[in-house]
Amino acid sequence: MRIDTKRLSALHDLRILGTAPEADYDALTRDLAQCFDVPIGMVNLLDAERDWFKSCMGLPFDESPANTSFCEVFFSSHEDVIVVEDTTQDQRFSAHPLVLGAPHVRFYAATRLVVEGHTVGTLCVYDIGAKTVTPAQVERLQDLGHLAMALLQRRQSSVAATTATA
Repeated sequence: MRIDTKRLSALHDLRILGTAPEADYDALTRDLAQCFDVPIGMVNLLDAERDWFKSCMGLPFDESPANTSFCEVFFSSHEDVIVVEDTTQDQRFSAHPLVLGAPHVRFYAATRLVVEGHTVGTLCVYDIGAKTVTPAQVERLQDLGHLAMALLQRRQSSVAATTATA
């Protein structure tokens, strides 16, 4: 993964990494996982070292090494939404360690989360079985992604206001 200092600065300026779970993010994650009928959903934020999960459903941990992040694909793409119905058939993911090994991810759908013009993470879902998606599911992914970005923007405004008064 290439290091983008402006992207990392935008992420770190949010002062969100390592914070406690929040009901609003958890609701987005849960809603998206239910919409796609999948066991794993998350709001993840990618810094230089780790893929940290602000909200996570279906996994027993809250971060993973940055080099195992699926969301890294957004750094080399102009797409706002990526849906991979079968990761074993997609060259971007077919050799990924989480596809070849446990948990054997077969399905991935995500939308980028942008702060100050930089992709800082994704709202995403995973499954261990391949899936076909509907246009309504993709639209819901986009809608929930916009809500996640609104939460991040609200946090950014709150941090800026706190910093200005300090």
